[in-house]
Amino acid sequence: MSSESLEGIDVLVWLAEPLLRAGVQATLRDAEDLRIVDSPQLANGRQAHVVVTDWASGLQFAQHGSCTGAPSLDSHARILVVSSQAREHTVASALQMGVHGLVLASCTAAELLEAIQVLAQGRSYVCAEVAQRMASSPWDQLTAREDQVLQLLARGLCNKTIGRQLGIAVGTVKTHVKGIMAKLEATSRTEAASIAAEKGIVGVPEFRNRRASWLPPDLLGSMDRAAAMSGMQAT
Repeated sequence: MSSESLEGIDVLVWLAEPLLRAGVQATLRDAEDLRIVDSPQLANGRQAHVVVTDWASGLQFAQHGSCTGAPSLDSHARILVVSSQAREHTVASALQMGVHGLVLASCTAAELLEAIQVLAQGRSYVCAEVAQRMASSPWDQLTAREDQVLQLLARGLCNKTIGRQLGIAVGTVKTHVKGIMAKLEATSRTEAASIAAEKGIVGVPEFRNRRASWLPPDLLGSMDRAAAMSGMQAT
């Protein structure tokens, strides 16, 4: 990628983690003709073209045009999220909400610069690893009703309770559960909930509550500690 292709791009780095923010800023300073700015609003009426931010801030920017402690973005500013991990369904939802791109925190400097360039040109960018998972993910094959059933299933509710909450017959719930398990390639309700949580189809806290009901406390704690360590290593 030539430095010339990046000419004129003003980038605001708004990352909550100090080390990640410093690393991104250091990387971008090495790119010629790419300017790091301190505010979305620049002199002479100019606006930052791309905002490199974290997941939570990116969603706030996308939904409200601003985030806690930050000035409001111009409607034309492009939002690039840097995340240590990303689930397919969550990324798809974020793109629908107005986030324009995502790269993993483990990406190379070249990929970060490419993502910024793509966004500055008015296009969207999702890193290859996540894009491939999204392309093969079954989440978008679920019907709206199957998604509703899955959300309740992941909370550990039985078919009768799910049917009562959704106003449908138990037999209909069973049919939806079978369809969900087939699409997720799961052999049990618990495995379906686990796969859905891993892919971001259901909220992780919901599934953790479900796990707590059938795992011994000592084993659950060990699994959570292992997950936390894994997340720290991934970051």
